[in-house]
Amino acid sequence: MTTMMPRQNDVTSYENFNVAIYCTVNDVKYMADLENFDKQFKLFTDNIKVGRVYLECYRGMEWCDKETLLKVKSYFESKGIATSGGITTNDDAKGEGFLSLCYSSEKGRRIFMDAVRLSAEVFDEVILDDFYFANCRCSECVKIKGSRSWKEMRLAQKLEITGEAVTLAKEVNPKINFIIKYPQWYEYYNETGYNPAEEPGIFDSIYTGTETRNPAYAQQHLPKYLSYFIMRYLESVAPERNLGGWFDPYECTYNLSSYLEQGYLTLFGKAREITLFCLGSLMGDHNFRLFVPALGQMLKEMDKPLGLLGNPAGAVAYRPLYGRGEDYIHNYLGMCGIPFEASCTYPEHADTVFLAESAGDDPELIQKMHNSLMAGSDVVVTSGLVRKLGKAFCDTFVNVNYTARKALVKEYANTKDNGLTISGSYSGDKEILIPQLDYATNDIWELAAAYGHDNNFPIVLRCRYGEGRISIITIPDDCGDLYSYPAQVLYTIRELFCKSIPVCLDGPSGIMLFAYDNNCFVVRSDLAYDETVTILCHESVRELRFPETGRVIPVQNGRVNLRLTPNVNYWMEAVKK
Repeated sequence: MTTMMPRQNDVTSYENFNVAIYCTVNDVKYMADLENFDKQFKLFTDNIKVGRVYLECYRGMEWCDKETLLKVKSYFESKGIATSGGITTNDDAKGEGFLSLCYSSEKGRRIFMDAVRLSAEVFDEVILDDFYFANCRCSECVKIKGSRSWKEMRLAQKLEITGEAVTLAKEVNPKINFIIKYPQWYEYYNETGYNPAEEPGIFDSIYTGTETRNPAYAQQHLPKYLSYFIMRYLESVAPERNLGGWFDPYECTYNLSSYLEQGYLTLFGKAREITLFCLGSLMGDHNFRLFVPALGQMLKEMDKPLGLLGNPAGAVAYRPLYGRGEDYIHNYLGMCGIPFEASCTYPEHADTVFLAESAGDDPELIQKMHNSLMAGSDVVVTSGLVRKLGKAFCDTFVNVNYTARKALVKEYANTKDNGLTISGSYSGDKEILIPQLDYATNDIWELAAAYGHDNNFPIVLRCRYGEGRISIITIPDDCGDLYSYPAQVLYTIRELFCKSIPVCLDGPSGIMLFAYDNNCFVVRSDLAYDETVTILCHESVRELRFPETGRVIPVQNGRVNLRLTPNVNYWMEAVKK
């Protein structure tokens, strides 16, 4: 594993994090008139403590010359702001969406190497924007691909070009800290040549895209909890070398809070630095002029409380770096109030392990699950994992099968006696389609179910195995329909994950819980209206304390009711007896 080089002019502009701004090629060119730019840059300096800027030399066939880069670099450093280089490896070809450089062509490789050389000559640190993927399907790419899959071809090609680029950068500047920034759409890394299993061993550092924007209408289908989850996931990929999180203002004008929320969740994920993309949009686009002052106030208010939070905690969600299935399910469940700690390696010693369908791509998963359960861990799996593992799951653990049948449901029940019976009738907000799981009654027990006609279908199943328990959650065909499960069902699901933390939420979906290992936690509502939730506390908890204000709420009968206002963070500590 590569050891990270010390960051050039490393700074922390706030007590608990640094703030950086990414400047595109056109932004840097615009700064050539430094007198005019200096007046406009006050929008940032009056509101935000800027510690670093990334100055880009290439993007989409646009270049910034070395003289201009050095001039702008000197300007920022004279203000005590550290500088790093940036490269965006896209073509300028018009078509569907974005087009990467073609790494099958001499032209594409030459452009990339020229950009690496120029950046390394000027800067001791360079970041690759998250266009460092491969999606070209030109005739030469098709020829080189041959009988391989696109994933196989791109992974091999990108690994080769990455080795050449890093070698060149080190030859030009042995002190360089070369960073790869990963995009937020982690489910599709391998398909476009991103290789987080091997690239972090070649690059010095990594960076994390935490953009979520407007999940309902954005092309990338990303629940907002992802801004937190991906910070933790990539931290597990390169511990201590994940330098920060990066977000932008696009598709956020519908609600200013949606822009700020990217920042909140990035910092809840313990980002060392946040990078704002990009200077030109935030400074020059009138659609985003309110974003910088609002963000400045947010950062000021966030700084001190962040120092009170320990290390992120929660059920350990294992997702292999090469896994696929139930795309972004961790984030849909995160939006239902379940705190996760993400991991790209199997958590052998975790109290609670969560395994979605993507975990089934680990060929040793069955044995790893067995070992965890025999050691007393709780293992929670999804219906998608049951489907992927098939007969192996049924033969090893419990007689549950994923069938081809579906059920259209709206009414639900839960259990008051550990699965002996189900009772009650709780309405979801609409009919949803779920898979029917076939299971052996009296061998595994329903904790929550959906009603049919003289019938019911399991939503949560659980039984003992060795010294631990295995639980199965039914995931709707549309993962977003998890939000339609009523609060009673969601609480049954949440309880499965709260073994190692002192609190658990009882309320509707749309409310997030972020837990930390020093008994601190944050609750945040994404609902459009005020809502009262119940915080169920472990029997060892005496009271909930708000560190910012000193307010204390006694725990009565193991619970505290709390009224939440939308898009407000509620910072608390579970004080034990």
